Amino acid sequence: MDEVYLRWDAGFQVLDSHRVSVIGGTRKSPRKLLTNISFALSKGEFVAIVGASGCGKTTLIRTLVGVQTPTSGDIVLSGYSVKMLNENFPLAAAYLPQHGAFHPLLSVRENLEHAAALRLARNVSARVKRDWIEHIVELSGLRQLLAQPYRTLSGGQMRRMALAEALVGDPAFLFLDELTSGLDVYSDQEIMLWLRNLAHHQEKTVVLVTHSTYHLHYCDSIIFLHQGRLVHHGSYESLLEKHGASAIAEVFSFYQTGQAQVADEGATVPPSRESSQKEFGNEENELGKTVDVVLEPQPLKTARPPSGLWQFPILLCRQAKLFWRDRGQLGLHLALIITFPCLVAVFAIHGLPQVRNLTLSLEPNILRTMQEQLLYLKESFHAASVISGLAMFQVVLLTLIGANNGAREIAKEDEILKKELRAGLSPTAYISTKFLQIVGLCFIQAFWMAWFVKIMCGFPGQLIEQFAILFTAVLAMSTTCLAISAAAPSAERASLLAIYLVGFQLPLSGAALALPDWLSSVCRPFIVSYWGWSGYLQTFHATRHYDIVKQSTHTSIADYRVSLIVLSLHVMLAFGLAIFFVGRKRKLA
Repeated sequence: MDEVYLRWDAGFQVLDSHRVSVIGGTRKSPRKLLTNISFALSKGEFVAIVGASGCGKTTLIRTLVGVQTPTSGDIVLSGYSVKMLNENFPLAAAYLPQHGAFHPLLSVRENLEHAAALRLARNVSARVKRDWIEHIVELSGLRQLLAQPYRTLSGGQMRRMALAEALVGDPAFLFLDELTSGLDVYSDQEIMLWLRNLAHHQEKTVVLVTHSTYHLHYCDSIIFLHQGRLVHHGSYESLLEKHGASAIAEVFSFYQTGQAQVADEGATVPPSRESSQKEFGNEENELGKTVDVVLEPQPLKTARPPSGLWQFPILLCRQAKLFWRDRGQLGLHLALIITFPCLVAVFAIHGLPQVRNLTLSLEPNILRTMQEQLLYLKESFHAASVISGLAMFQVVLLTLIGANNGAREIAKEDEILKKELRAGLSPTAYISTKFLQIVGLCFIQAFWMAWFVKIMCGFPGQLIEQFAILFTAVLAMSTTCLAISAAAPSAERASLLAIYLVGFQLPLSGAALALPDWLSSVCRPFIVSYWGWSGYLQTFHATRHYDIVKQSTHTSIADYRVSLIVLSLHVMLAFGLAIFFVGRKRKLA
């Protein structure tokens, strides 16, 4: 293989220079999660972190990979601080939390191909990428599963899939949290042998947090934690010998029952690879299955992903696949597009009410003049109510559609997004693909609403102007909800916030209820429905309908161009906030 970009030849110091401590809990009641942890690992070593529940295993591995910042101490990976390594070489270290995160509607092959396209540099040729994917497929044993959707895989297959994706970027370091949790003994052994092969033959340093103790003898060394302290770092045999135990379950028991005391070991010398590593090619495991060791092609050692500009078309292609395969969401979009304009038509089934022209000349019959004036006032009040209500009804329905467009779009992919951000995904490229999808949806939704209502209800005004204001209004709400989705911790919370936002549109617009001046001046700039309502009514400007609405309402009607500008500012501000929130997730991922 010709493309070799970065070689990790240096030794691997996990914790160096200062002992690492992590403090958690709250400000009022802080508690130490890790205390004075210090150890070193050699290149190409397979290490397991074990200990009872709550001893700090997950905290330690999250600290090692930079997800959690230590209160004190330094973490050095191949000569780089973990922060510097993640910023400059995001593919150098791969972190797999307990549960893998993939798009369930994509197949195994599609997930791997998209991962390769997003992570491997642009100057890596298509042939090299294809060969590398084939190499990973063989290495992970996923050949028979390539056409299956991810959601159809078993637990063990999903873990193999997670490891395969982590290997796409050819990381030097693998940090795995509970990868074998919930697996049967056979699958657990397969995973452990595979990880051993990766460490010894691919020269990757593999750190595994595990509760399973069946196959710890495959590891080069064991890190044993108790109550946030390092009890032991050494080979499996030395751990048993140190505690005079015949099985690791006895070691757990000693600390759980208080028979053993925790001593602060401090920095330890990494165990000799010669003492723990076996030379093996294709070896037969204890269950009688041959484990194939795949040695070709040579590692890529890329460490840097492509730019956001290169990632954008890849993300766009993936987004299109996800959109068309989600039949439930497609059906919902179609139902809203069809039914909401029909609702408006139902309330205006007879079209807009006609308003007679009031004669301004003096009539000799005073009684008749008073009757005409009363009739005009009655008709104009009714017409103003209908016209204003139908205009606002369209806008509010479109804001509801906008909430559906964007509220869950990012939050539902939160775990996938965090994983890809750690691997160098561009927040701008990611948000741009979501925004482009929303623009397409909003175009169809606004055009259908404007055209259908105009044809069925006989609304006056220019169709293009009505479409433009409705399109900008629904796009503003959709993008705002997209920003909410980027900031919310879960899809459910994002949906709830979007519903609240839509619920406040009508009362705070001032179109239905007159607001106090101070409240109106504070709220109005942020209320999409007000600007959509004002802009839509302005399309009637040359008609009698606009005059009677203006005379009857206490709320000022903004200029059409001003409404378009304000709504466009909403779109740009929400787009920028969405990028900001996703970028913030990148720092916290």
